Amino acid sequence: MSNRRLFHVLAGVPVLGCLLAMPSSARAQHEAHVYGIANFGHTGECEDDTSLSHSVHTSTAAAFASTFNLLSMVSLWDEVSTRNNTSARGSYWTDSSQAASCACSANDMASGSGADEADVVFIHTHGWHDAGSSSTPAFSGLVMGNGSYDCRVLTNENMLFGNPGTGGDLEIAVVKACQSGDYDVWKNGGYRQQITTSDSTMTMWNAFHGDSSCGNHVKDYVGDYSISSISNGVGENWIDEAYDDSQFSNDDDCPVSIVFGSSFASRELMYEYGGWRDRKNTGLKTGSTIYYIAGCDPSNGRVLPGG
Repeated sequence: MSNRRLFHVLAGVPVLGCLLAMPSSARAQHEAHVYGIANFGHTGECEDDTSLSHSVHTSTAAAFASTFNLLSMVSLWDEVSTRNNTSARGSYWTDSSQAASCACSANDMASGSGADEADVVFIHTHGWHDAGSSSTPAFSGLVMGNGSYDCRVLTNENMLFGNPGTGGDLEIAVVKACQSGDYDVWKNGGYRQQITTSDSTMTMWNAFHGDSSCGNHVKDYVGDYSISSISNGVGENWIDEAYDDSQFSNDDDCPVSIVFGSSFASRELMYEYGGWRDRKNTGLKTGSTIYYIAGCDPSNGRVLPGG
């Protein structure tokens, strides 16, 4: 099966007036947690390099949350929680079933803070990947904000989302971090086999293959993506908004959307027509599809195949 996906421009954004007409009986509990980690290298923070600090990381978190705050104001969303900088602990991204292997604190079900306690999460931080070898697994990692907890959380050691064993709820993760959705990690068995179980609720991991740029433009497209994905296009909109074809070689921004589910058709439905308030049931998480723009060429990542 070819994984080639071409760039599509969407026409228009959802109309709140239509959403307001939805009957209250159709509502379920909706929770969104956002994490913006802008400060690094100071006392109590993670990493030892203050040059990694980027103030826009918290601005993008606020831009993403703004849609959910709006929905909450009109009683179409239940909880919106922000955990920035040192309030963004590694334990909030660590499942209790993983704690023994990573020798770290696990609290991903913490009320109002834990990633797996929410239905939707967004994080803006730094990231990296390891494509693995015959003896080590492929994985991606994220840098967290509090030096008193695990500063680096890994897809293969810390994370397990939508875990029915702990009551996990997470369905959609949007990860603005370099190398957080690496094609080779996906191809070599990462993500689906690491952050989900077959009966997990976890459906979508939107992230980046290779490095991604940072600046005020990110706040703009994150805000646009958040508002345009209320009802549908939650995967496709991410590709459309976050893609950047740089004038320099090896310097594109290459967003990916990794969808987990039992069949290609169910995954495609979620990618194109799922939304924050219309999260599709993709069945057992026995397979995955990675969506991207063929030929995208980032720093610190291969040219994406299919171009």
